[in-house]
Parts: sequence; C-alpha cells; structure tokens
Amino acid sequence: LLLPFLARVQSAAVPYRDTAGLIRVLSAGVCSTASMVLQHSTPMQTESGLALQRPKAFSGSRYSRGSLQITNAITRQKKEVVVKELQDKLENSVIVFGMRFKGIDVPSMQKFRKGVPEKSSVYICKNSLMREAVKNVPGWEIIVEKGCQGDNAWVFVHEDDIPDTVKHWHAFSDGLAREAKAAAPKGVEPAPPTTLSCVVMDNKYLSPAEFKRCENLPTKKQLQATIARLLKQPATKIASGIKAVPRKLAYGIKAISELDEDQTKIVGDVVKPKANEA
Repeated sequence: LLLPFLARVQSAAVPYRDTAGLIRVLSAGVCSTASMVLQHSTPMQTESGLALQRPKAFSGSRYSRGSLQITNAITRQKKEVVVKELQDKLENSVIVFGMRFKGIDVPSMQKFRKGVPEKSSVYICKNSLMREAVKNVPGWEIIVEKGCQGDNAWVFVHEDDIPDTVKHWHAFSDGLAREAKAAAPKGVEPAPPTTLSCVVMDNKYLSPAEFKRCENLPTKKQLQATIARLLKQPATKIASGIKAVPRKLAYGIKAISELDEDQTKIVGDVVKPKANEA
C-alpha cells in the first residue's frame, strides 16, 4: 500500500527546498494511501460511532474454524436430545415397527401421523441415532440387525393402542396401494408406496402375518375386565356349591330315614349294599 505513495513522492517535480510543494505531495500521498487501506478492509464500529474498517487479516480461517466448532457442538447437543427422546419412546412401547416413507408425499405422511392413537407416535430420524438409543434400552437390540437400514419412519406403539395402530397402518398402506394402482398405466403393477422394514415385539421379529393378527389383540382394559370376570366366576360357583351341600345332605338323610319304619335302626342297617357292590 505504501508503494503508490513513494512513487508519487519520487515523481513529484517539486524541489525539496520548496516546503509548500513538499507538504502538498505528502498530503496527497497520505490521502491516497488511506483511501486504499479503507478499500481493503472490513467494517468495524468505533467508540465514536463512526463506521471504520477492520483489516481482512483479522478475519481469517481462525474465525471459520470457531464457527464450525460451535455448529458441531450444537449438532452434538441436538443428537443427545434426540437419542434421549427415542429411549423414552422405546421404554413406553410394546411394539416398534419401521415403515418406508420415500414413496409417500408430505400430506399423506401427515395424515398417517394424525391417525395414530394418542399414546403412540411416529418419529423420523437417522438410523445411527436409533442404533445409539437401542444400546441403553434392553429388549430392543434386535432392531439394529434388520431395521436400521434405508429410510425409516419409526412407529412406537403403546400397550393400549396395539389393535388400533395396527389397523390404522394396514388401512393406510392398502389405501396408498390402491391409489398407486389406479394411477399406473393399464397392465402395469406398481410397487407399493410403503412397506414395513421390520416389526419388533418382545425383542423378536414379527412376520407380516403375525403383525396382522395383532389387530385382534385385546387392549389392556379389555384384559383387566376379562381377568376380573374370570376371578369372579369361580367364587360364585364355590359359594353356590358350599350352600348346596348341607341342603342335599339334609335331603339324603330324610330320604334314608323314610326307608324303614323302625326309627331305631342306623343307616348301615337300612341301606345295605347290593351283591355286586359288596
């Protein structure tokens, strides 16, 4: 930046003994140099409020690396939050299944989310985060083997929502298949818009047929009602049986007493076993 200033001083046709001329040359050179410095700098606010420039030398890669470190820290923190949320969902679920979503448009996916029962949920995340979450929740390790591959929208099924969630999934997938078939050219069998990547229950894979049968599983409330009914029935029958024993015994004694007019005889004398029973 000083080279133009020196060149201007050297090319000046003003003798150094001319003080006024030398001052003019120096002033012009300083102004020119200051202008060039401002053109090669970045804005900076001074204490007086004037907008000056910060030299580019202070905005090097050091600031870029710092910004990247902050971004990575935020991303790492967000991942930890996602993993914790996945772990909570796993702990509160009885069935977890993955569904392919690349062939599903956004409105259809939103429709599926809204149709899932209240205590169950749909969650889309990277497979690496699901692998990390499964490590700390016993009973779901098998998901990693087949489930954490490709695109997955994970459905976490609560124990109270098993039949309704399974029915909702099959109705949703069948509806998409019908729409795809209607839109396909005649004679062309389209690929299903969505399929199941895996279905896990009690750390075991369920086949599509087994998953379909889950539609008929009773809810928790239905099971409680059934158990209560079963427990109540034997008590009623036992009470009826106990109550009937003395009544039947009284009838038997009365019937035996009427077998003979001699009331002084005992039962063994009146009721004699038959020949074939002796």
